[in-house]
Amino acid sequence: MITFEQVTKRYGERLALDSISWHMDEGDALVFLGHSGAGKTTLLRLITHEIQPTAGTVTVGTFRGGRLSRAQRALLRRTLGIIYEDFRLLHDRTVFENVALAVHITGRFGEEEVTPRVLFALEEVGLLHKQAAFPAELSAGERQRAAIARAIVNRPAVILADEPTGALEKRSSREVLSLLRRIHQEGAALLLVTTRQDVADAIGGRVLEIEEGRLLGGDAAAETPPSTEAWTPPRRRAADHETAAPESAAPEPVSPAGEDSAAWEPLGGREAGDETAAPESAAPEGAPPSPEPGPDPATPAPDGPDERATAEA
Repeated sequence: MITFEQVTKRYGERLALDSISWHMDEGDALVFLGHSGAGKTTLLRLITHEIQPTAGTVTVGTFRGGRLSRAQRALLRRTLGIIYEDFRLLHDRTVFENVALAVHITGRFGEEEVTPRVLFALEEVGLLHKQAAFPAELSAGERQRAAIARAIVNRPAVILADEPTGALEKRSSREVLSLLRRIHQEGAALLLVTTRQDVADAIGGRVLEIEEGRLLGGDAAAETPPSTEAWTPPRRRAADHETAAPESAAPEPVSPAGEDSAAWEPLGGREAGDETAAPESAAPEGAPPSPEPGPDPATPAPDGPDERATAEA
């Protein structure tokens, strides 16, 4: 489902990720554990294709490396649900409206389907009674549960959680982690990044430690290459009666607040910066000319430097 192959990412002269490789399959639970600035958010931004690697290949489902068009990014985002540490709710909209916005942006469902989908998601996170409340009227734990409802309302195949308990007190943290475990048990793959060992232990999945842009504790390289067959999100719940269908001709979603609305907000900010691709080494000096006649079989000199990678907001 998700594969990193020798991925390196630089921001100018700063090395954020250093030739890392790993793989996760559908339905897996994977935790990246590391201190602030270790490269965790850069890793998530590469998965969402907000930024491109300086070197290496990132594969998410059937999307393998390279720059994606707006329509391709829209298709990718339909398979991902993102939970942010700081919630990123729109404060001038109710809980119901914040979650409904995520449904509208996909462009996949008619108006008659929006309300039942939103209510079902709010019921799952225990906020049905708070649907008319504004974010300022909620506790921190309730805001994070509202953000989780927004992430799962479209039944994504993968949940990406960026420090989901970082702004919560102990009791709310336990509730959020319990909710994430239940969502994972119902079929969604879960990828969580955190600085806390207790959070990694609570999730109960595979843990990869990351430090200074490198993976620790052995080789985390992908052992199984991603499938070349068409990949569709797994059906997660009996209550979700929709069937997976090819989306190659799906229209590009239109957001009432623009593509970069709060329902899909870039992960960047903490590790963002001007990106500059690492210069390639100069071609080695040639050997003395051979006395034998005939063309020189030497490998052609390498191409010039890669194009500068640019962060996509």
